[in-house]
Amino acid sequence: MKKLSLVLAAVFAVLMLCSCSGAKEGSKAENTKSLAQVFKDIRSKVEIDNFNEYKSGDSLDRFYGLTDKDYTEFAGGINSTGTNQEEILLVKAKDKNAAAAVKEALDNRYKSKVAQNKNYNPQQAAMVEKCKVEQFDLYVTMIVSPNAEKITEIFKSDLGL
Repeated sequence: MKKLSLVLAAVFAVLMLCSCSGAKEGSKAENTKSLAQVFKDIRSKVEIDNFNEYKSGDSLDRFYGLTDKDYTEFAGGINSTGTNQEEILLVKAKDKNAAAAVKEALDNRYKSKVAQNKNYNPQQAAMVEKCKVEQFDLYVTMIVSPNAEKITEIFKSDLGL
């Protein structure tokens, strides 16, 4: 009788663990937001002034050399003053190869921003150098902002990363 009880307890424990892990994975998919929703959430929680949001893929082609072959969705924008280097781009790539290409394009843009500001605008250069390009599976971000850490936190939280 004791052996039967132990076997039943073990089976019950295994079933509980399996059902819990499945629920966790399902809830992650249910909580996934579009990048437009994530960016709207970021804008509601972080002050971002004088910002022109990217409305079409033309901006991604112009600033980063990305085309719709590279991504499924994007959100972000650039500061419109010309002196403030704040720039935020959130991209979901089509696949792993595209994600690598997007990361390379964003890395190149980031390096260009660092070089442009190094001697020209030391205050903005310091802000840019504290920021980075990051990849989370198919998601690639370039967050250049004095609030980069908070923006990254919101991004990761909203997408369950």
